[in-house]
Amino acid sequence: MIKHPRFIFFALFLNVFGFAFGQNPDSVKLEKRAKYLQNHKPALASILSMVVPGAGQIYNKKYWKAPIVWGGLGLSIYFVADNQTQFIRYRDAYRNRINEIPQPEFDGFSLSALKAERDLYQRNRDFAAVLGLVGYLLNVVDATVDGHLFHFDVSDDLSLHWQPSAPAPIQGFQPGLTLTLQWKNN
Repeated sequence: MIKHPRFIFFALFLNVFGFAFGQNPDSVKLEKRAKYLQNHKPALASILSMVVPGAGQIYNKKYWKAPIVWGGLGLSIYFVADNQTQFIRYRDAYRNRINEIPQPEFDGFSLSALKAERDLYQRNRDFAAVLGLVGYLLNVVDATVDGHLFHFDVSDDLSLHWQPSAPAPIQGFQPGLTLTLQWKNN
């Protein structure tokens, strides 16, 4: 009936041997998690965010922040590119008007209107680039701060209790209030 009894015996022996030394799968997972948490480096989160925006957030296990970073930087890049295209278009139209090269597309614009449009798109392009740079820097700062707060305990074990108290009287009765802040010790 049992074709390979030695294999079954060997498998049972390994299973019992592993549990005897406390190496069940749950304890192995907990040990790996504890080792990962202990080796978490905020500087690495910063460097990852500098190289690839959003990577520091992923390293810090704040996965929901990475698409926000990508969307913000992508939107900034889009506005920079779109405003640059429009800036070049109106700049060339302005130059052509000065050099008296006909352009039927811009016949309804005066020279000052072409210059105003050119300046508007240049200003918008520069503003979008500055916002993109600020977003990039905020991405790095966010990854750094989250990296430093990675081990911060936000469990329900933190509590604040208050109760009335009466300290030892020096000159009669003195009412008071006691505040106690308790947190879990690791």
